[in-house]
Amino acid sequence: MDGFDFQVEVKRTNRKKSVSISLHRDTVRISVPRFISDTAIRGLIIKRTPWIKKKLREYSLRKTIKPTKYISGEILPYLGRNYQLEVINGTDNSVKLIGGCLVATIDRNKSNTKNSPKVLLENWYKIKAEKKLTEKTDYFSKLIGVYPKSLTVKNYKSRWGSCSIKGDLSYNWRIILAPNHILDYVVVHELCHLLEHNHSKKYWQHVEDYFPEWKNSRNWLRQNNYLASL
Repeated sequence: MDGFDFQVEVKRTNRKKSVSISLHRDTVRISVPRFISDTAIRGLIIKRTPWIKKKLREYSLRKTIKPTKYISGEILPYLGRNYQLEVINGTDNSVKLIGGCLVATIDRNKSNTKNSPKVLLENWYKIKAEKKLTEKTDYFSKLIGVYPKSLTVKNYKSRWGSCSIKGDLSYNWRIILAPNHILDYVVVHELCHLLEHNHSKKYWQHVEDYFPEWKNSRNWLRQNNYLASL
């Protein structure tokens, strides 16, 4: 469909009863029932343009991010700070923060995938994330007066956390890459779902009560959501 500064593909079908919009790379795909007019489709696109452009900007940003190779000299984030990675040979496998560096010691005599810098560093991040998030969940649970049934750290790609209807909390281990106060927000966000399992005004008021800076933190996550794919 012409007339927009982004590419639009429209698919009409008898099987659709409602309109859906999705993005595939840099193309906006719209599926509509056959009876929907071009004028109505244009109106919908105009209405959703701010959201569409936001998603297209996020896609453009992700394209500029080079995949992490886990080699010496790379910059890796941890709790909001950047550290230079140093991969060295040794007799054991370990990761340590030394000054402004993340030092990964690899035993090259053990030739298997579990011995790679990538696996070693990801496991280190996961351990740090579980420890930090457990501490923060315990703290805010006492403050809010709600207690999760369980807590796990997972390998999510498109979310920072979740709260099941049964009260099980799950966090994306990559949140450990973000600043400390962002972890606070994610923990409060999920714990407040134990009070309201939705995103109603009442729910957001609970978040406001226990973490007044939540809007700034939410915006930070939206602007830095590429971290979820590192």
